[in-house]
Amino acid sequence: MFPRGSRQVFCSALLLAVVSLASEMPFPHPENGNIRLTEKDSPYILEQGVVVTSTDTLYVEPGVVVHMGEYAKLTLRGSVHILGTEAKPVVFRSVDSSGSWNGIHFVSTNRPFEVKNFVVQNAFRNTVFRSRGIFENVKFVNNYYGLWVDDVPEVFLARCDFVRNRFALSVRAGKVISADSKITENVYGLYLEAGGNYNGDLSAIKGNLESDVRKESDELAGAGKRVSRSVWQRIETGF
Repeated sequence: MFPRGSRQVFCSALLLAVVSLASEMPFPHPENGNIRLTEKDSPYILEQGVVVTSTDTLYVEPGVVVHMGEYAKLTLRGSVHILGTEAKPVVFRSVDSSGSWNGIHFVSTNRPFEVKNFVVQNAFRNTVFRSRGIFENVKFVNNYYGLWVDDVPEVFLARCDFVRNRFALSVRAGKVISADSKITENVYGLYLEAGGNYNGDLSAIKGNLESDVRKESDELAGAGKRVSRSVWQRIETGF
């Protein structure tokens, strides 16, 4: 049996945890073609996969926080406006700081996306596929793939930061235009796969554990090297 004082502390902590979970709003469904996340209803929680269809528009207000469960996946086929501010960024992160979630995936072929003052953390992979748009002041933190760009005409990165990802930025069959963006303290910095093009300041890609800029063509020529076990162990402790 716990002493009386210990029981009171335990019960208070349990009640606080229950109240915290109960206060999280479920990720909303579309209403008249719109999905709107507001600061007053934040934080939200997403436990499973959600698809924003090509006929829907996602609006996210400044200050919104979304907690992601282990199986959470956000697929965006419609218009996307994630508009935080520097004072009130939008944050998508795992519900458990030591866990992970699937990621956010931009797959709209018709409408450019707009993502500003946004933090995405603890995802397995965030992707842009056959889409175009802008990331402005976005922080990709502690993801397996910070951002994977595939088969896109143009993606713009403005004042973005990639930190503590295993693969910070991978580009395949697409073009990334970057301005004032930094890629530091990851395992791999920039990885250019076949057809990938990066137009930006390469000197801002530095201080990564295994390599700063890496090309698939070099690996195919036999110039690649495996990540050492010690490096993987170091990054595992932070993911």
